[in-house]
Amino acid sequence: MNHIYKKIGKLTILKWVAYFSEIVVSSQIFGEIYDKIRFRIGKKTYCFAYGNANKCNFGVQMSFLGLLVSMYSLTLSIFLKYSNLPPIMKWGELELCAFRLGLWLVTGYRLDFWFKSKFIRKYKTSQNRPRDKLEKIQRMEKLIGPSVRRVSKMFWYTIFSLILSIGILCKEKWENYKEKKNKKIENNLSE
Repeated sequence: MNHIYKKIGKLTILKWVAYFSEIVVSSQIFGEIYDKIRFRIGKKTYCFAYGNANKCNFGVQMSFLGLLVSMYSLTLSIFLKYSNLPPIMKWGELELCAFRLGLWLVTGYRLDFWFKSKFIRKYKTSQNRPRDKLEKIQRMEKLIGPSVRRVSKMFWYTIFSLILSIGILCKEKWENYKEKKNKKIENNLSE
């Protein structure tokens, strides 16, 4: 096991673990929105959590895009370690992480905003019949409450794994810079 750490590098393994955890969590977000929050009855699609089906479709598409980019980042990182890729396939890992971070922040913020605004609009305090309102809230909680909370929690896990990935990438770049600088100094001294 120690041989593997020396051959690949501890930071590279940590980076791959962070990428993989992001893939797992973002697939959970995609699946939760696609399977449980958005549902079809006949030919009509409903989305009770965010207001309409277009908002759920936005969440599905953005989470799928984030999942694809995170999968690409992991495979790119592995292939860069072991093979020579054509220049068109070489993207900066830090730039991909920054793109994913922006994507997830915007998507999470928009879905949370849509959920809160729909909830406030639908169950505002000026409505009559407080018992009916309470029953509607309880039905809504049973129907989509756990799914919405899970999506929100998974967004924060995704953001955490992305920030961890960015930190690892910065540390890796710093160590590579120090190593190149030391080699340059050694080469100058040997001449």
